[in-house]
Amino acid sequence: MAIDDAARLHLYEQARSTWDAEAANTLINSMPTPTDRIATRDDLTVLSAELRAEIAEIRAEIAEIRAEIGAEMRTELAGVRGEMRTELAGVRGELHGLRSEMHKGFADQTRRFFFGLVASNATLVGLVFAAVKLA
Repeated sequence: MAIDDAARLHLYEQARSTWDAEAANTLINSMPTPTDRIATRDDLTVLSAELRAEIAEIRAEIAEIRAEIGAEMRTELAGVRGEMRTELAGVRGELHGLRSEMHKGFADQTRRFFFGLVASNATLVGLVFAAVKLA
């Protein structure tokens, strides 16, 4: 409940009539006035400085956390890269093995095909000579 100037004056008059003027002045001066709630420029300057200090502290904490997270991410990414290189080397090795097996299979198949053709051609030439002799 706010006390206005009229209420303060009434209280002062009552105190002065009951006590003396000095006691009434002491009573009125000890009571908070509405201006006690108004912030002054000095109050705002102090508050501004405190807020700036807190914001700077929070920024420093955020920068520290960001640096920690960045370092963790770089470490994790380096680990993932290493794992990927290892896996890719394994896949390359497997592909190289499969390629070697395919080359061997193709060479084997080509050799069989070639000698099969040579044998069938020799048989065909033999049949042609036999047919020519019989005729």
